[in-house]
Amino acid sequence: MKFTSTIVSLSLFCAGSLVEAAHISNIHRLKQAQVHGRRSGPSATYTSVTASATASGTPTSSSSSSAASATSTGTSSGCSFSSGIKRGLSFNDASLTEQFTSSQISWAYNWGQTYSGNLPDNVTFIPMLWSDSDTYTSTWQTNAQAAIDNGTEYLMSYNEPDLNTQANMTPKQAASSWMTYMEPFAGKAKLVGPAITNGGSPMGEAWLDAFIGNCTQCTIDVYAMHIYDSATNEAYYQQYISDFASKYNKTVWVTEFGATGSDSQVQTFLGDMVGFLDGLDGVGAYAWFMDEVGNLVNNDGSLTSLAETYVA
Repeated sequence: MKFTSTIVSLSLFCAGSLVEAAHISNIHRLKQAQVHGRRSGPSATYTSVTASATASGTPTSSSSSSAASATSTGTSSGCSFSSGIKRGLSFNDASLTEQFTSSQISWAYNWGQTYSGNLPDNVTFIPMLWSDSDTYTSTWQTNAQAAIDNGTEYLMSYNEPDLNTQANMTPKQAASSWMTYMEPFAGKAKLVGPAITNGGSPMGEAWLDAFIGNCTQCTIDVYAMHIYDSATNEAYYQQYISDFASKYNKTVWVTEFGATGSDSQVQTFLGDMVGFLDGLDGVGAYAWFMDEVGNLVNNDGSLTSLAETYVA
């Protein structure tokens, strides 16, 4: 995220949420401590190509940059992976996934529609429609269908539409875009709703509630969320995720989570959270932010101690 904590804090103060301002400030500190390129989505100049099948049946790309209604209730056991492994990877560089195996992770995504290189065998790539920009919508139908044809069972949508430095969409705008670009795939794949932040109103759940209200004819099989805070605030994460799953009464994917703190604090936090997320029935999938050098992999491509904790 490329923004200052001052700007974020002021916007959240205006929304009347001092507590959530602290949470978003933690996101800022965490993201600024890492070097990555994913947050703005794939390059506006990338050339999308039709995915081709690999031996594992997952879609690949040579690109240089790479059925319940929204109002239905009940957590769907069909919105988890057949392997029983909920753990996934968020990545920019597919080569950094090579040291992981399908016994450790079951899925991966890169905030885009295609990827270059190879993923571990039997690890499913899940494409995302990052926003309603023409950059993404113009290639979505082709790339989403190609991914489905090659074995993908899920399609993801809109990255942090409640945040103005990300997809930056109003709930009404997102609902309209959903009906045009996501809804045609209902029944062909399970559809993952917009991935919201854990910010305070009008962000986070307030944004999602408004989206659901505007999207009464939408088929949303899974709700997605991101959550960041301090590694010492583990109880907050667990309560927030539990409450989220209970409130929406549908399978939840935590497609980004991370924490600020010392190396030892973060490692302890991650180990505890993996056990918690694996054990919470309402969570169908989750992905640590993110698979990059200095986080889950070392310079030589080997797994860091944090990664070993993640996949233990």
